[in-house]
Amino acid sequence: MIKRLMLYIVAIFILGFGIDLNTKAGLGVGSINTLPYAVSRITPLSLGMATTLMYFVFVAGQTAIYRKIDAKVLLQIPFSYVMGVVIDFYDNLMDFRAETLPLSFLLLAAAIVCTAFGAYVTVTMDFIPNPADGMARAVGVAFHKEFGQGKLIFDCVMISVTAAVSLIFAHKIIGIGIGTVLSALFIGKLIQFYGRKFGGYMNGVVEKSRNNDNSKYRG
Repeated sequence: MIKRLMLYIVAIFILGFGIDLNTKAGLGVGSINTLPYAVSRITPLSLGMATTLMYFVFVAGQTAIYRKIDAKVLLQIPFSYVMGVVIDFYDNLMDFRAETLPLSFLLLAAAIVCTAFGAYVTVTMDFIPNPADGMARAVGVAFHKEFGQGKLIFDCVMISVTAAVSLIFAHKIIGIGIGTVLSALFIGKLIQFYGRKFGGYMNGVVEKSRNNDNSKYRG
């Protein structure tokens, strides 16, 4: 249980690092993060606070779609706050922007690697789901689609909303670019790669944790 929890916490920090590093590349951020990034550029809200507020909306959206109060959905509320704090921590720590194109692509590549790994471990450890993934799954349920198709629909909606918000309030597109496309192309593939590379170990940690919990419960 302790190892599983520690891996989950470390993954949150890696995920937050990847999300923030993506914004430093200046090539466009991942589809899920486009809206909070645009909002943070238009309003006084920090990136972390904008992300937390968006995650709260996702929690409300899941509750509305499922039409019930679900414990795993409600637990996404403290997760949202923690993730916002982590993102702001890195945003304040890394107060810079890439000034050359090679550095931009280098930062983007590192961000994609970290984001994919953080997402993979948080999902595999099966504690509290990321509100964005939870909302994508709920969208799939609402449209009677698989998770992958639900995520595609959700990503397209997020990009469209970001484009509309940024054009209305800033009169230009914010946060959407080649980095958004590359993130969409490679994060999923990297998650699959991590699953093949580390799946045995990660699943073993989860299985051992569950077996220990069941033993305590039976005892």
